[in-house]
Amino acid sequence: MSTDMQPEVERRLRAALTARAELVQPEHLAPLAPTTAGRPRWQSPWVLLATAAAVLLVLGVVFQGLSRDPRSDDVAPRPDERVELELPTDIGRDWKTDEYTTPARLDLDGDGTREKVDFLGEPSKEFDGRTRLQTTLSSTGEEAYGIAELGTTIATSALPPVDADGDGDQELVLLRDEAYTGPEQGSYPLVFDLRDGLLVQAGVEDPELLVRGEVTVPGTETEFFEMVHVHDYWIEDGSLHSSRSVGTYASGNMTLFAPRASVVDAWTWELGDDGVLRHGDPGCLVKSRDSTRACGPDPADTPTSLPVERASYVGVGEQVTFGDDRTGFSARIEPGADPSLVVDGFGRVVEQALGVPEPQVGTTQPTSVLVDGASVVVTSASDPTVIQVLTQDDDRLVLMDPVGEIGLASSDDQRTWLTAYGAVLSAIDAGDDRWTLWQWMMVSRTEIAALPWGTVCFDDVDAPTSVRAC
Repeated sequence: MSTDMQPEVERRLRAALTARAELVQPEHLAPLAPTTAGRPRWQSPWVLLATAAAVLLVLGVVFQGLSRDPRSDDVAPRPDERVELELPTDIGRDWKTDEYTTPARLDLDGDGTREKVDFLGEPSKEFDGRTRLQTTLSSTGEEAYGIAELGTTIATSALPPVDADGDGDQELVLLRDEAYTGPEQGSYPLVFDLRDGLLVQAGVEDPELLVRGEVTVPGTETEFFEMVHVHDYWIEDGSLHSSRSVGTYASGNMTLFAPRASVVDAWTWELGDDGVLRHGDPGCLVKSRDSTRACGPDPADTPTSLPVERASYVGVGEQVTFGDDRTGFSARIEPGADPSLVVDGFGRVVEQALGVPEPQVGTTQPTSVLVDGASVVVTSASDPTVIQVLTQDDDRLVLMDPVGEIGLASSDDQRTWLTAYGAVLSAIDAGDDRWTLWQWMMVSRTEIAALPWGTVCFDDVDAPTSVRAC
């Protein structure tokens, strides 16, 4: 290095160290908890100071007048993309344990004896304070502690431990639940590793892949639904895994139209020497609610068993009864020049003119249209394109208004029918013998909208029971 460069190097390093010094607060100067032996991944500041001194000697730069002991993060500037670890402060010794909280038991220091980790909650009016993690190490008898933000201090308990770094000891895993983070964030695990007597929360390189819940695909939001990937995580054989569905599914109106089994990308997470969780290349799995298996050749989602059998109908002068005498109702079509629908139940008799030629009423109540009173589907014996959904609102019947992405109709390129199990479905021709299946749901007191269920094939589209995966 030329002598011309030395003043510039010295100036820049002095500026960096001065900026670090200004960040030091009194709490940073408090004594650290006793350390445990055999943790080379988290080297002491003195070892790092020696390394830094050697580098500075090579540069030929001499520093004088340092007013504090250098910390490990003084050695070199960190890249912008580096995940920062936050060391816990020694607070919360006087916090209390909630009566519903369960201590964790795991081998934190790798000596074969499980430590007991107690959880102390920070007092707060909404029980949403921080949680102190506190234990006594069996190998040294020293105390170790950490701080977690779980969203609540009530009923804290740990997930099964993991050995994410493969060093023979165990890491503590706690849950941050979406009940306290909000469904837009989902729930996710927090991993705590014992480092120099501290329970340090591991950083996560790609936190969006270590979550459980529905993650919206940008640009797919509509008024009544959005398309989502389904994410999950689990612990198996001491390892932390996560997955994301390859396909996307409609979510809306408190309903997720996911298949019975989904093809997913899956990752295994490992803890690096720097305290950051990282995943390797994705593998392929097929996941259902109660099983996980490896993908075979040409993996595909397994559709949910669809209740596609058509409901039957009764015509003019006939009556159908739904439910029992106490909670049910009856519906009939009164004959006349303009036949009308009569609903008797819930303490009222309500009549509504239909304006439909040769009207028929379905013998199954549309269960996806949830109302306090009656709901029925009406069609026409002479005009199969007519499909109507009517609901009871006190002493009147309301003809529900179809809104959203598709219309409520039957035609050559759209089939709509009421199933024997109460679903109102529409199948729309998507080309190449494929049909997009939609289910109608109530979205307001007077409106229904359809949400996409998925793509299916029919051996005969006019015979809904012939539905199959494509």
